[in-house]
Order: sequence, then structure tokens, then C-alpha cells
Amino acid sequence: MTQLKHNYRVKRSCLHNVRVTSSQTSSNADIPEGLVMPEEMMAMVDIEPFEQIIVTKIGGNNWMNRMYTFALPGKTDTVEARGSVAHLLGEGDLCCIITGTYLDPDQYQRHMADKYEVPIIDVRIFPEDSKDGNNLSTAKTVLDDMGTSRKVASISKEVLKQRSELPRVVLSNLLAGLKIETVERRGCIEMSAELPIEYMKKAGFCRNQSIFVYNASRGGASAESYVVPSLTKKTVGISGALTAVADQGDIISEASYLVTTEKYTPVIHNLRAENNR
Repeated sequence: MTQLKHNYRVKRSCLHNVRVTSSQTSSNADIPEGLVMPEEMMAMVDIEPFEQIIVTKIGGNNWMNRMYTFALPGKTDTVEARGSVAHLLGEGDLCCIITGTYLDPDQYQRHMADKYEVPIIDVRIFPEDSKDGNNLSTAKTVLDDMGTSRKVASISKEVLKQRSELPRVVLSNLLAGLKIETVERRGCIEMSAELPIEYMKKAGFCRNQSIFVYNASRGGASAESYVVPSLTKKTVGISGALTAVADQGDIISEASYLVTTEKYTPVIHNLRAENNR
């Protein structure tokens, strides 16, 4: 019998107490979804462009305090929530940003035994120092490896080289500007998230690919489902439990992710921008 290969998901990086400085539920940007972060901030915590992040709202209610989205690099000091995540986070809100990785069985056993030498990064911004923005100069950077935590002034090239063996979860495909046309409430009859074939080709989705559905019209939790081609009505449709996430007329984005240790450029297609040309 072939031995089953398996991986364990663990934290890759965490950035505490980030203050949102801009929130845009409807954005005219080429990529109207995601969390825009200053490049310096991303570098401090070793987050790459388009890396999947979990955004948690500090003080959010029990039902609406976290969302999966992706990081976008910004040239200014602005932390901007776009699209669906902007319904979760308003200007001035505090949040934590978490990335994940996967350890193979050997790495995991070394980690359990406090012998895994690849550091996990934890950066802590202090809210009292960042009442109107994000004061990175007083942030505390902690590396966690070999069962110990130690404070460092910055992330060295040696640490980044060590961490290159930790895979990232990164955006692979994004189709933005979709308008829900068909809703099937009776159940999951023929589809879950249904797209016209030409839309799937534009975004590079394959049949049954796992996706996250982001509702820019009303927010809500990021719902994971799968995408299938619309063969009958040839419309953008949802069914079953997804009807609790979006409704007819809502503008949504659908995103898929992959796990890799290599640089990756996602396929991104914005239908609304295409229609405005």
C-alpha cells in the first residue's frame, strides 16, 4: 500500500493591530478586492503580493470578525480595505493579518519536538502608538523557532532564505465584477457557483476548481465553494447554501488559490473594467 502523503497547516506570519486607514466597498481599481498594505509593512512580516491572508477584526462580533482575502502592495502608508472586506473593516478599525503555510511530516515532527529551525514571524504594532495610522517604527518583531521566541530589529536575509522552504498560499485566479443573474434556492440542484464558459476561460478556472466567493455588494464571510460551467441558462448563478452569501444583482468576485514556494503571477480578469473600456 502506498503511504499517504500529508501536510499540516500552521501559521507562517502574523501582523497584530493594523489600523485600517481607508475602506472602499466599490473600487474602480483594476483589482477591486483585497487588502492594500504598504510595501514596508508587507516586508516586515514577509508577506508577498497576492498572498492569501486571514483578516480578523478586533472587537468584531462573533459572527463577523474574520475573512479570507489577499494582500496587495501599496506605494503609500495607506491600509485600504477593498470590496467585500471593506464591509468588515471601516476606517480606523484595528485588525490582525495572518498567513498560513504547510509543514510536511518531517518538518512537523521537528516542530513538535522544538527542533524546527525555520522561524515563524510575529510583528506587533502597538495601538496606542498608532491612533491615526500605523507606526511601524515602534513595532516589535518576534521570531519563533526551536521552541523559543526572540525579538529582532528586522528580518535578515538569512531568515528570509530559511523561510523560503515554507510554502505560501497565493492567489492563482481572480474573476472580479461578476453580477449574480440566477439564484436557485431549492437546494444545490445542478451547480454551486456557475459561470458561463467564456468567463471561466478568461479567468483560467477549470471545472470544479475550488473558489472563494467575495460579495462586494454586502460583504459577509468569504465562502468557499467550487465553480462549474453554466450549460443551460449560460448565466452567472449560485445555488444552495451560497444563496446566503449573495443574491440576484449582487456584484461578486471569485478567487482560487494555490500552494507554492515559487514566485507566481495570478490570472486576473475584471469584467467591470472590461465593460467600461
